[in-house]
Amino acid sequence: MTRVRVECTSTAARAGLEALLRDEPGIEVVTFESQADVVLREDMPEMPDGEFGLPTVLLTDDLSLQKALRSGARAVLPRNATPSQIVAAIHAASAGLVAVPAEQSLAILSPVPEESIVESLTPREMDVIEMLAEGISNKLIADRLGISEHTAKFHVNSILAKLDANTRTEAVMRGLRLGLIKI
Repeated sequence: MTRVRVECTSTAARAGLEALLRDEPGIEVVTFESQADVVLREDMPEMPDGEFGLPTVLLTDDLSLQKALRSGARAVLPRNATPSQIVAAIHAASAGLVAVPAEQSLAILSPVPEESIVESLTPREMDVIEMLAEGISNKLIADRLGISEHTAKFHVNSILAKLDANTRTEAVMRGLRLGLIKI
C-alpha cells in the first residue's frame, strides 16, 4: 500500500485529486506528510535543489524538467495528466524510479551524438576499450599492445574524455550502450 499526501494551492484541486486516488487499489490518501510514502504536489514552491524530503510527484506546466528533478521531484507531469499517468507516476516514485512523459524524456538525457563518438575513437582506442571491458590494468594493456604503460594510460584517459566518463567502469558501460564493445 502506497500512502500519498496531496498538496495543492486550491482546496478544490486537492479534493479532486484525493477523490481520484481514493478509488485506486494500492493507494491510501493520508493527511499528514509524516504518514506519507509519496507526496503528490501541484506546482513547486520555491526551494533550493534537493529539498523535497519524500518522493514527490509534481503536476505543473510552468517549470523546467531539470529544475524539478534537481529539486528532488521523482515524477514531473503536466497538470492535464490522465489519472492513469498520475497513478503510474506515484507507483514509480514510491519504487524509487523517475517518471516523466515520454515526449520529455530526451530533455533529461545529455544528448550524445553516437556517430561522432564512434568516429572520434581511434582504432587503437577501440582496442583499448575492449580490454577495459575485460577489466585489464594499464600495465597489461601496454604488454598486450606492445606499447609503454604511459601510452596505455594516455589511451584510457582519452577514452574517458571522449565518452564523457569519470571512471573506467562508466566508460565500459557507455561503450556497451553505444555498441563499441563486442560481448
